[in-house]
Parts: sequence; C-alpha cells; structure tokens
Amino acid sequence: MPGLGTLADAPAIARIVHAATGVDPDDMRIAGRGQTSIGWRVDAPGGPYCVIVAIPPEARHQRYHDEPTNYAARHAVLTALANLHAGTARPIATAATIEGSDPADGRWDWIVTTWTQGAPTTGAITDTVATELGRFLATLHSIPTQGFGWLQDTATTIRGAESTRHDGMLSRWYPDLWPFDGRPLIEHPLIRVAPQLVTTVSQLRELLLRFENERTEVALCHTDLNPEHILVDGDHLGGVIDFGDAAVVPPAFDIASFAYYFGWQSTEALLEGYTSNSVLRDIRRAEAQQLSIALALQKIEKHTVAIPDEARLATAMAFLNETLPVAARRQA
Repeated sequence: MPGLGTLADAPAIARIVHAATGVDPDDMRIAGRGQTSIGWRVDAPGGPYCVIVAIPPEARHQRYHDEPTNYAARHAVLTALANLHAGTARPIATAATIEGSDPADGRWDWIVTTWTQGAPTTGAITDTVATELGRFLATLHSIPTQGFGWLQDTATTIRGAESTRHDGMLSRWYPDLWPFDGRPLIEHPLIRVAPQLVTTVSQLRELLLRFENERTEVALCHTDLNPEHILVDGDHLGGVIDFGDAAVVPPAFDIASFAYYFGWQSTEALLEGYTSNSVLRDIRRAEAQQLSIALALQKIEKHTVAIPDEARLATAMAFLNETLPVAARRQA
C-alpha cells in the first residue's frame, strides 16, 4: 500500500515516549490500527503507555484521506475526564503540548496517554457493563462545551468548530446525513435497496429536523461507540477509547450509536446507568430512536456508495427495519 514506508517505526515511538515521559521503553508493540491512526502499547517505568500516531494520508482509504486526527482535541477531552471518571486514560502529551522540540520532527502527529485496561467487547455486552457505560456517558455529557460539531483541534478548550447545530451535525457526518444535508430522500440509496421504506422514513423528516432547533440540547459526545472502543475488564467496564470523532451534538446520538452496535435491549441497561430520572430516560430513549433513523441511513449510504460492504449494509438495514416502526409510532 502506498505510504507504508512512511509509517512511524519503533525507534520513532521510543523517541516520542522518552520526550513525553522521560523514560525509555522496555517493550513496545502495535496494539491496533484504525482509519487514520496506529496505536502502540509501550511498557516502560510508570506505564504502560499508549502511543497513537497518525497514518500518512497517502496510506489511508480515500474516504479518510483528509480526515484530521484531532489529537490535541483528544488531549483536551481526556484532561476534562481524568478527574471525573477513574477508567479514563490520563493524557500525558501531544505534538501540540510537548515542551521542547517535537521528537517526531513534525513527520507524524501523535499523542501519549496512560494505557486503558481491558479488551474490546466481542459484539455482546452485559447489563453491568452497559449500565457502567451509561454512567460514563452521563459524565461525558456533563462536561462544559462551546460551539457545535467536530471539535477544534486545540488542547486547551473543548469547542465545536461550527457556529450552528446544523453545521455541527454535518461536520461530524459529512456529507451524508439525511435529512440534515438537505437532499430529498429519493436521492438516497435507500430508494434502491429498500424502496418500500421510503414513505415511512420520509414522514420522519420534520421530526428529525427539530434537532437543529436552537433549543435542542447538545453535549460533548463520543459519537462512535462501536465494540472496539468499549473495553471490558473482567465483569466491568474497563474504559472508553478513541475520542477522535468526539463532537458537540445532541447527546442522544451517543445512545443511538450504542444501540446500533449492541441493540435496544442492552440500551435499556445503559439508560438505567445514564440517569435515575425516569422522565429523562424516556426523553433520551425517544430521541435516540429518532436519531437512529438518521444514523442508519448514514451507514446505508456509507456501505453502498463510499465503502461498499454487503455485510455491514445488511447490519444497517436490519437496524433500520427494527427501529423504524418504533420511531414512526412516536411520530404518529
């Protein structure tokens, strides 16, 4: 693959760790790779540590070629969470905060944090973990923010880069988030893959557009609660990782994201942890069911047009078929 020769290697990771922590690694290994970053586990005095380094644009899928890594914004989010939630990684340094010269010489953006214990979920999740994740989301959503949408890449504030809720949602899910992108539903791939659903989905348009209203609540959200980002340590939540897609959007987007990957039954346990207020639980559930329609349509478009994937398309369709009748009843 083009660009693989420009990826950060072990000596580069060692230099970054030494500059950030003052210690030298005893051992290091690649822990995982995403669309824009590679994560390393580094065992060293005071550690273990996690080092995340940007993948050069030329080595990414074309869809993610220009997507920012937002490591400084991740540092700001983790700083805000560090004193509020014990399972959150503690930020140590980024290329934007390091004192002295950049150990990567500007070749790679990077961030160093403490290591989060646990292993990614396997697609299923216990009620205990879901409830603890609900408590985590309540904490995350309580952090003060400014602006809307994808975060500005600064380590000192948590601020969405956009000035309106509309632009904020599109900045996170650009360019395909019906109905916020302004397209008629007939232009969406749904017309090809499930034309029988178009009439029912279209009836939800005005309801969904209410989330752009100036009175709509927004919060700091993770926005991508897939199994790889939720770590389980024994019978409990180990932590939540990868805040690269964090954004200031309606908080129910996080609940909808969780429901997409883990189902509505587990979402009930999450809501129990999220709040003891039954009225607020009902509100968040209803909002999540509505926003799940927009999220499912975004996934359908992604896996039919941008990154075709029949298995993931089938998952998105199954979720839409399950959720649409409930959202439609609430509309009625």
